[in-house]
Amino acid sequence: MRLVRRLDRFAFIAVACCVTLQATRSAAAVDWEKQAADDAKQDRTTVIYDGVTPNKMVCDTTLREMPDGRWVLFFLAGGDTEPSPKNYTAVATSLDEGRTWSKAETFDTTFPRSGKTIGQGPTELMILDGQATLFFSTHSNHWKNDWRTWIMRSADSGKTWSKPEPAPGRLKNRTFLRNHIVARDGRILVPFQHYIGPEAEQSLAVHDRKLTNPRNGVIVSTDGGKSWTEHGDIRLTERDDYFGWAENNIVELSDGRIAMIIRADKLGGVLYYAESTDGGKTWPEFAAKSDIPNPGSKATLYGLGGDVVAILHNPNPSHRSPMALWISFDGLKTWPYRRVLQQESVDGPKGRMNYPDGFVTKDKQYLHFAFDDNRHRAVYYGAKLPPLPVEAVK
Repeated sequence: MRLVRRLDRFAFIAVACCVTLQATRSAAAVDWEKQAADDAKQDRTTVIYDGVTPNKMVCDTTLREMPDGRWVLFFLAGGDTEPSPKNYTAVATSLDEGRTWSKAETFDTTFPRSGKTIGQGPTELMILDGQATLFFSTHSNHWKNDWRTWIMRSADSGKTWSKPEPAPGRLKNRTFLRNHIVARDGRILVPFQHYIGPEAEQSLAVHDRKLTNPRNGVIVSTDGGKSWTEHGDIRLTERDDYFGWAENNIVELSDGRIAMIIRADKLGGVLYYAESTDGGKTWPEFAAKSDIPNPGSKATLYGLGGDVVAILHNPNPSHRSPMALWISFDGLKTWPYRRVLQQESVDGPKGRMNYPDGFVTKDKQYLHFAFDDNRHRAVYYGAKLPPLPVEAVK
């Protein structure tokens, strides 16, 4: 019996040492192509929802784990296109970590599906300290018509929700609020994209202006999301007639800088980049081109610890395929780990794969996310992450 216990103990130590050695590997010394191939063998995927006319639409998929352990997917549904007055917010749940899913149901925002709130869609679901916070937007026919943004909260894993309240300040109008982060000092940061319209129309009411001139920044909370302050007014171009869906994402780096990537439609086929050197308080006036190819589609960042950052995106300047996972070990400077998760849409090479959004497991073994395959299919994907440097797994 003592011999068995001793052997078990030695086996445990050997496994622990192996994990430690694997985690402390230098990024430069790893054969990342081989690692990516090994990781791909442990991926899993399933179709959550496959829409058909007249309820075909799938967009802005947002996958999260609720405080009670259920997985929940929010997405923009309804009709065949977006934006449309037929759009509504749908929700599906999984009790077995994404293997099977409930039927997608209409989520009740409490707003009528008529008038100024007929069109409805989610943009972020923040799970923090046992509370779920949903950010969503409404419009009267199109995002250029009566576009407003709201916040709802749930303290019981989505069984009940508070009444919607407007987003803070000017951001209650013509704004999307995107993926939050929690900084090391406990502050919550949520990136925003806000459209102020042409300079010559600033005397008009906000909804009477042309839908142009996107501005980017963050809202910051020091009290768990009860109140917010706004920071940043980042532009992509000097043209105030420019329109594009900015869909920015942020991550905190090891030295406290906040890095932001921004979708930049028709501005060179790459993502744009801006950073704050003081934790998100101040930002540059203009973002700059990055070297990350992008066709004009949402990309999402995931901080894995230290300067290790993952990105889900379409690394193609002209088309929303493939769906890929890249990882940087030096704060978004280089991306040695690159693997294609899905080469093309199930509908063929002309189909597009859009809006990847999800979460990293606490043990940093998997990145679970959902995306829309060609605007009618909600797909769950569990991507195995490679062993991370020791500074990332602390």
